[in-house]
Amino acid sequence: MFRRQWWVLLGVLFLLGLVLRSSLFFLFVILLAIASGTSALWSRYCLNAVAYRRSFSDNRIFYGEETRLTIEVTNAKPLPLAWLLIRDSFPKDVSLLTGELETGPAEGPEQPSDSDPPRSPAHLTDVLALRWYERVRRTYRIRGDNRGLYRFGPVSLSSGDLFGFGRKSATYEQQDHLVVYPRVVPVEQLGLPAERPAGERKARRRIIEDPLRMSTVREYTPGDSIRHIHWKNTARLNKLQTKVFDPSSSHVLVIFVDVQTATNPYGLIPEYLELAITSAGSLALHGLEERYAVGIYANGGPRSASYWTIVRPSRSAGQATQILDALAPLFGFRLLPMHQLLRRSMPALPFGSTAMVISACVTDDLLVSLLAVQDAGHPVVLLTIGDEKPEVPGTFVSYHVGGRDAWHHLQTLELD
Repeated sequence: MFRRQWWVLLGVLFLLGLVLRSSLFFLFVILLAIASGTSALWSRYCLNAVAYRRSFSDNRIFYGEETRLTIEVTNAKPLPLAWLLIRDSFPKDVSLLTGELETGPAEGPEQPSDSDPPRSPAHLTDVLALRWYERVRRTYRIRGDNRGLYRFGPVSLSSGDLFGFGRKSATYEQQDHLVVYPRVVPVEQLGLPAERPAGERKARRRIIEDPLRMSTVREYTPGDSIRHIHWKNTARLNKLQTKVFDPSSSHVLVIFVDVQTATNPYGLIPEYLELAITSAGSLALHGLEERYAVGIYANGGPRSASYWTIVRPSRSAGQATQILDALAPLFGFRLLPMHQLLRRSMPALPFGSTAMVISACVTDDLLVSLLAVQDAGHPVVLLTIGDEKPEVPGTFVSYHVGGRDAWHHLQTLELD
């Protein structure tokens, strides 16, 4: 409305009022000009010094738990806002328990699975009026109904003048993340014995590397810690070399998660994947409670990742968080077959550690690799996933966790 033609028209009307010598017409033109100028300035500066902040009472929650989402809008200038429209991108797989979501054509956050059909993005919408130097907070209850790493944002803010003549919009690429951990259940709900889910302990001592006791140096392999690189030998041999440490006493459990759930490596059975990840998380936390040093290996990673997942065995205070953070965003696309991951990981496994493999695709190659791991001095436990129990040789401990029905049962399981 405030283009050059409009101001030209106001000028013409102003001159016409002078020619006609009509006080009422002249007053009308003056008021119209004042309103137009005020509207133009208001529309131009309405979003200046407007700050938007998003926060969670807890940005890490377990499957099915609730948290609070708080948005805070500040108008840090003497110009009040007659209205402010907020459209904050909201992930579809997080449930909003208070408030309403709006779907629209604008591009929203990526979906948690490429196998899902395309859906309209959701936005958390609110309309506020702010006085000068006023701060307004809105709090919403949300619930994590699906495991994953969820992105909130960007946010679009729109405002304008009191009369509705002008409008200004801006998009802020402010993003926050909510981590929904996998469902964790007692190990007996997985069909495993609660006392010895990792099988019988054939020795009283398990061992893990002690970083204070270096024993030798070997060639670097993918997954080795950069902190353990032996730089002098690396410079001398022109190849990356890493330190190998003597063991210290500790029971060690290394859990291998196979994210491939179908014979076709590009296929996905969501229930199998969730059951495998829930089993891994539940066994990892149980092992830490039993004073095991627990680690996690997976032959995949988050969506679009080019690396597989490795959490080195440890029983430090933050190990449970590291393991759950690694399991939460796992996507059902393998980067390499599980039998290859086992072969590559064997040199890095602490001597005598128990290798627990969770897989829905039990192939001959996988069984051969498990036998090689066992021959290398590592007790092996195989957990199979699927609607039908596969045939597994009795050379190592194995359990069948179940398939779709088992996952649906765990979903509805009420936990204390």
